[in-house]
Amino acid sequence: MDLDAIHASDRRGHALDEDDEESLPVPLPPGAPPVELEHVRLAAAFVLQAEGRAGAGLSVTVVDDPAIAELHARYLGVSGATDVISFPLDDDFPGEALVGEVVVSADTAEREAGERGLPFAEELLRYVVHGTLHLLGYDDHDPDDHRRMHARQEELLAQLLSRLGEGPGGSAPR
Repeated sequence: MDLDAIHASDRRGHALDEDDEESLPVPLPPGAPPVELEHVRLAAAFVLQAEGRAGAGLSVTVVDDPAIAELHARYLGVSGATDVISFPLDDDFPGEALVGEVVVSADTAEREAGERGLPFAEELLRYVVHGTLHLLGYDDHDPDDHRRMHARQEELLAQLLSRLGEGPGGSAPR
């Protein structure tokens, strides 16, 4: 799996690479546990490989709710924060190995994880998987596509968490 093709950054554009700390220096919600950079990169690379695009690259940016709300309004015309936004770049760079950019909200992940009784890191990785699937052509606007995409998302997330030594919901793999 080529993790070098996966770029991660915080909302200020500071690159997060292998020379950084083990945890992402992003504006995480108060009390949220740190998120390992390698897990974010692995999530994106894992989805690309599983979907037959192992040679492709993308960018993942972790932001807070105000930042994602601004992007949501500017590019999608919808006010308010959301969990993840994907920006496909294949049309901008035809023939290139670049798929696009995934922007995920740490604030939304923390809030949703708390409401659902899930670990914060699992919810954040769910958003990375979801956003990457969008870049690869999955859609969730009609009910059939929604079921198909979310089933694939949860399948890939469970496999990823197992590889990371965690089961869904923070339990050890069985």
